Amino acid sequence: MHDRASRRHVSRSLRALLLAVGLLPLVACSSNPSMMSGASSRGNYRLDSPYGNFLAARHARQMNDNTAAANYYMRALREDPQSSLLTQGAFIALLADGRVGEAVVLVPGLRQLNPSEYLPRMTQASALMLARDYDAVLNLVAEGPNGGIHAAFNPLFSAFAHAGKGEADQAMASLQRLERHPLMSGVYLHLRPILLDILNQAGPTEAAYREVTEGRERAGTRQVDGFARFLERQGRPAEARRLLEEQLAVNPDNPVLLAGLRRLDTRRSMPSEPLVGNAVEGLAEALFASATALGRSDGGDLAELHLQLALFLRPDLDDARMLLGDIYESRERYDQALVMYSRVSTGSPYAESAQLRQAWCINELGRHDEAVRILRRMASAVPESPRALLTLADMYRQMEKWTDAAKEYTNALSRIPRVEQRHWTILFGRGVSFERSKQWDKAEADMLKALELQPEQPLVLNYLGYSWIDMHRNIDQATKMIERAVQLRPNDGAIVDSLGWALYRLGRYDEAVIQLERAVELKGGDPVITDHLGDAYWRVGRQEEAKFQWRRALGLKPEQDLVLQVQRKLDNGLAPVAAK
Repeated sequence: MHDRASRRHVSRSLRALLLAVGLLPLVACSSNPSMMSGASSRGNYRLDSPYGNFLAARHARQMNDNTAAANYYMRALREDPQSSLLTQGAFIALLADGRVGEAVVLVPGLRQLNPSEYLPRMTQASALMLARDYDAVLNLVAEGPNGGIHAAFNPLFSAFAHAGKGEADQAMASLQRLERHPLMSGVYLHLRPILLDILNQAGPTEAAYREVTEGRERAGTRQVDGFARFLERQGRPAEARRLLEEQLAVNPDNPVLLAGLRRLDTRRSMPSEPLVGNAVEGLAEALFASATALGRSDGGDLAELHLQLALFLRPDLDDARMLLGDIYESRERYDQALVMYSRVSTGSPYAESAQLRQAWCINELGRHDEAVRILRRMASAVPESPRALLTLADMYRQMEKWTDAAKEYTNALSRIPRVEQRHWTILFGRGVSFERSKQWDKAEADMLKALELQPEQPLVLNYLGYSWIDMHRNIDQATKMIERAVQLRPNDGAIVDSLGWALYRLGRYDEAVIQLERAVELKGGDPVITDHLGDAYWRVGRQEEAKFQWRRALGLKPEQDLVLQVQRKLDNGLAPVAAK
């Protein structure tokens, strides 16, 4: 049975980012290597020259190593300070590395090249906002363009600059420009109560918070936290508690909501601080919220820069650190993620989550024993919490230490007083571990229990159905389960492959070809799916196409046991199907 895990999205290249924010035309105009000293017309360059450092910087950026990229760019720029290409590259790399103060120094040179560029303007406006120079922020916004990407973000800066000046009507009018923006309408709803609260408009603040929390089964964590804090400051702690408890009922174990309840339990005479206390923190919140919107719309690199600016304005914004760490993990930059998680404050609601992610990153960096020690220490320190044991189990499962994984899932389950619907993932993970460690009876029991908790869960339907068909058991039921999984996840190549392989095992080869061709379209880089398609082609008499797919499977770096199987098929073909 092949691995059904898929990699998360890897962010776009520097070129795509520059194009999105308008810097690419400038780069194109100045990207001739001969414009930098140290490069000859024949393309030779010294490694210690500006061009050598430029190449090293570009390679580091392609590898998502922001620190190295920024250092190489700055080294090159010191030797060739007039290079617009180096200035632009250094600026982006410094921002991505969180060295916003150094990036701000480069803004005047970039704005001389093109005063309307988005990122330099946004960075300069953030620095002015931090200095509380609200008039300068408003002037900078007013003198720039209002179309394209500027239309999405100019209102954020002007709204909170007006708020800093106490100009309530202008602040709200600026923010309202985002109400129907296709990317930012959700950000508008999130920021509206925050801005009203900064402006000390209690009645409208409460109404705006109710709009984003009431009637929603699962409201945003920061919106709920902000509203609870507001209610507490209004002398209504019982209402704050009820709000938090209602949301915890649908979002159990949420660390921010649990921290809110602890805050109420230990409350003395002083109410809690507001979620956002002033205009500068408000702009930081706006940049954080916009980063989440950009992340959902495939704007990962720009989201990263917004998060760095948010931390520049508000260094205690641990939500931004957690999101940045997740972005770095998605790019397999576990060293950078580790640094980001380590900066989450020990008193933060995210402290435990950050420690768990640190352990995961340490394991990904090859320091397995250290990661295990950290997780076992955490499990001992908080004996009522299953989280460290679950992370350890997931880690063992990723390392294909199936017996160890099953053991830790069992230990984690022993810390859960009552297994609920949300715990299906634990049973599924343990079931996979049991199946892979040849303990089928236990695996089947866990899969069936997971389905009892979540009858329409496509991952469980697919895995159990595939397993049954692989063992020639419960064929009709298994096929229906996989067909239902495909209905629920029609664009999941691994699940479509399961249906195709089920049809193949049932001898319905023509139908299998249709499903397996679609699976390859959806997940063409999977050697197992490609091998399955080759088998199906062979059975319908398309031998040359079968051999092509088998050769292609070998080129996709399969595991060694599959290499041997495919090579045998290339040498001998498939044996005839035995007569029933």
